[in-house]
Amino acid sequence: MTGTTGPRDLRRRLAVLWLVVFVDLLGFGVLIPLIPFYGVRLGLSAEWVTLVISLHSLLQFIGAPILGRLSDRHGRRPVLALSMAGHAVAYGMLAFADTIWLLVLSRLLSGFTSGNLAAAYAYVSDVTPPERRAAGLARISAAFALGFALGPALGGLLAGSSDLDEARFAAPAFAAAALSLLSLLGIAMFLPESHGPRRVASPGTDASAATPHAAPLGRLAPLRDAALRLMILLSLGVLTFAAMRESLMSLWLHDEMRFDTRTIGLVFAVNGLIVALTQFTATGWLAQRFGEMVTLRVGILCYGASWAGLVLAGGLPTVMLATAAGAVGTALFGTSLQSLVSQRAAPTTRGAVMGVYQSSASLARFGGAAFSGTLYGQLGHNVPFTLGALAMLPALAITAMIAVRLRQGKAR
Repeated sequence: MTGTTGPRDLRRRLAVLWLVVFVDLLGFGVLIPLIPFYGVRLGLSAEWVTLVISLHSLLQFIGAPILGRLSDRHGRRPVLALSMAGHAVAYGMLAFADTIWLLVLSRLLSGFTSGNLAAAYAYVSDVTPPERRAAGLARISAAFALGFALGPALGGLLAGSSDLDEARFAAPAFAAAALSLLSLLGIAMFLPESHGPRRVASPGTDASAATPHAAPLGRLAPLRDAALRLMILLSLGVLTFAAMRESLMSLWLHDEMRFDTRTIGLVFAVNGLIVALTQFTATGWLAQRFGEMVTLRVGILCYGASWAGLVLAGGLPTVMLATAAGAVGTALFGTSLQSLVSQRAAPTTRGAVMGVYQSSASLARFGGAAFSGTLYGQLGHNVPFTLGALAMLPALAITAMIAVRLRQGKAR
């Protein structure tokens, strides 16, 4: 079934999708604060640890548009299932990662099969009308956030020790693999398709008309739309520094604040919980009340305040305040921009467009994570956060340019 659905069926579909995404992201969240220490245990420096972390985003950059187009061609459900299976295998490999190369291979596989983001957002866009899309996307984003909230705390418990040398890192990886398999089972048993397979042109018809997203220019649609180009540029600019924070946060909390693994897990848990609560209670309502452009700008301001707060932090209370500001920024910025992007895409190319957008976000995360270790190790532990706060000024300017393009489009 394609297009929007009745209210009852819509709620059921979104509830199943929410559970599927939450369970998978719970497994992903289990490993978030621990991934850097897999590399540390293998003898890697901060520069190399963040580079290894960035490999996930690099392969996501490559895989997201491919899986997005596959979801347009074959449906969202198969791509979601493939993503969950890939994650399960990657986490299983991580549990046995006693060499750098096995750690690298695990990160590459988990990144390439991370098509769950684009496919899940495309699924929501398939079944919700435009006026309810921001709220639907916010609920699914909340599933990601709640997984990030509960996962790190669970990962810290499974590691079994606050001492990095004694922590058991295999147990969290096995748990993450099991959760991804559970999510795969949920897709197979309970999640209906939202987007029918691509229609095959009959003899004598124009194939490009039957499959508009297959046309060569269809794949480049985001780059031919001025507003979408600016949205992608904004994504690159903001998420590069968000990735620096994500990749460095565990190391920074350990090196600067002298926090142990359980306290680090608590910080990540609070961050995810605030993102989830904001998504559930505020993001959709704020977007409907004030518009996505307003919530997008507020999210950018919250990001800037968060990075400045980390630079000035002197202990756990101030770290938590800065983390809370960043969590609100994550909730408002991510959902608002995704909603704006989805509204620029036709149903037949929605998966491809969301895949290209997700690919740009992955490229930003790769660049931010890859270079954050060098900034952190060579220039100072607070340099990445300082640069992130300053970068939000040109980001706000880009939102003004997007608003102009959107008004021009409505005037036509």
